[in-house]
Amino acid sequence: MMNRLLMIVLMLLAQHVWVQAQTDFPQDYFRAPVDFRMLLSGTFGELRSNHLHSGIDIKTGGAAGKPLLAVADGYVSRVSVSAGGFGKAVYIDHPNGYTSVYGHCDRFADSLARWVRAEQYRLESFAVNLFPEPGQFKIKKGQMIAFSGNSGSSGGPHLHFELRTTADEIPVNPLLFGFDIRDFTRPTMQRMKIYPVGNNSFVRGRNKITEFALAGWGLDYRLKDGDTISLAGTFYFGIDAYDRLNDSDNKNGVFAVRLVVDSTEQYSHRMQQFSFDESRYINSMIDYEDFSRRKVRFQKTYIAPGNKLSVYETTTNRGLVYFNDGKLHRLQYVVEDANCNASVLTFYVQAAVPDFRIAMQMTVNPKPVRVFEWDTDNEFLAENFRLELPRGTLYDTLSFTFSQSPAGKSFYTPLYKVHHVGVPMHDYGKIYLKPQQLPASHKSKALVVQVPPKGDLISVGGKWEDGWLVASIRSFGNYSVVIDSVAPSIAAVNIANGKNVSGQKNITFRIHDALSGIADYRGTINDKWILMDYDAKNKLLVYTIDARMPKGSSLLKLEVTDERGNKKTYQAKLVR
Repeated sequence: MMNRLLMIVLMLLAQHVWVQAQTDFPQDYFRAPVDFRMLLSGTFGELRSNHLHSGIDIKTGGAAGKPLLAVADGYVSRVSVSAGGFGKAVYIDHPNGYTSVYGHCDRFADSLARWVRAEQYRLESFAVNLFPEPGQFKIKKGQMIAFSGNSGSSGGPHLHFELRTTADEIPVNPLLFGFDIRDFTRPTMQRMKIYPVGNNSFVRGRNKITEFALAGWGLDYRLKDGDTISLAGTFYFGIDAYDRLNDSDNKNGVFAVRLVVDSTEQYSHRMQQFSFDESRYINSMIDYEDFSRRKVRFQKTYIAPGNKLSVYETTTNRGLVYFNDGKLHRLQYVVEDANCNASVLTFYVQAAVPDFRIAMQMTVNPKPVRVFEWDTDNEFLAENFRLELPRGTLYDTLSFTFSQSPAGKSFYTPLYKVHHVGVPMHDYGKIYLKPQQLPASHKSKALVVQVPPKGDLISVGGKWEDGWLVASIRSFGNYSVVIDSVAPSIAAVNIANGKNVSGQKNITFRIHDALSGIADYRGTINDKWILMDYDAKNKLLVYTIDARMPKGSSLLKLEVTDERGNKKTYQAKLVR
């Protein structure tokens, strides 16, 4: 009975916080950005690779070409086009101090499309970042501004929609603005982990990270096997949870997580807003080692000293909890969505005094090569190797490890094992490698690569400095040097030399580079630049046939260059 009463109190407190938060944002100012029911495939603050999701993803029925509507009066303040990221995107500034963003568009509304196209031809670039004058494209609420699509880094047709503060471009959770999105479904809690801190902390007598399966549904969750855990020492916790909205099977991110110990909140965070420059702190928020190994994201209560993520609210002892008083403690994990639906995991901890005799018998970890402090510049030197990690690279103090081994005949340095991929890096560090027996003729083709245990080499690039090949890295792992002397590939999809293309709407190529990556491409007709849309994820270049291809015979030429200067050229005479 007491547990149930406590749950009710927690729900009432959450609802009070929710209502109070709602009053901070206009509830009837913005209309929906689409003219059909909004179903979501992604929520604000959702845990993504190396970033927090900065908007909501609105389903478009798996198809492109749905009209996108301005959510309020305003003017187009920015238009961006890129092969990755948001692809084709429109930004509208509104008088109330917010900017709405519409990403992954297939195409823009006619007048905007004509202006963007003219600017692309003026700049001779597909990728552009344009800032029209405030009065150039005035927009009315409900006006069609673009069509939904799958451009950029989108994994399928949808609308990525954001609301940002105009003054400082801080993304704010759109679900706080009263959009009509049905959600009566409570979050699902899958697994919990307990992390002992130091050699003198024990979970059921073992100094080992321990995972617990959960049972239950709706409001009430419990441990699958028993309800009480014996702990001795210092710990933090992690939860694996997701949320579903009505009539959608997508596993979306949750809005808030709280840990309550004996009726006192020890930890909480809420996905209300965050700045783009802190988004990568997600790698410290989650159990990054577990994610790198099996792609599971446990959200931790521990807040590392170098983690400056602003979504944290209650941060008692940086999320660490001490159990050494011999008493029984009640813990509750509360997970909420943005519509104040909540789920509660209740369990008990029997605190015990650590047995230091057991701790003394434990295997001592090998001595690290170097201890890197999180709040200083760090440097490591070895033969023909150097690593620099400036302040801000690490989230926490690191017992750094390093080794090297033969890399194979196609490599020009040993395989340098720079710590391990389970530890995240926030900012870029620098790696200096000195290749051995590298032919002088291939010096310009040399590049640093990351060598994963499985799969293809990952190009890091690099530039020569005083005999060192220097590259910026943002992850630990295995590194070496190879050469890339192979030109990119070009495959014509729907043309051939001498073809009559008068019945076609476009000319399509598939381009690819196997190692260093595409650096540039240039298409021309009769030596005049043509606009070719680049879909990087599908390796496609598309020229929409227009007046720049005259009647009669024309020479089409395409040059593609990779990051090491290797160039491939395709040309064909075409008739129109």
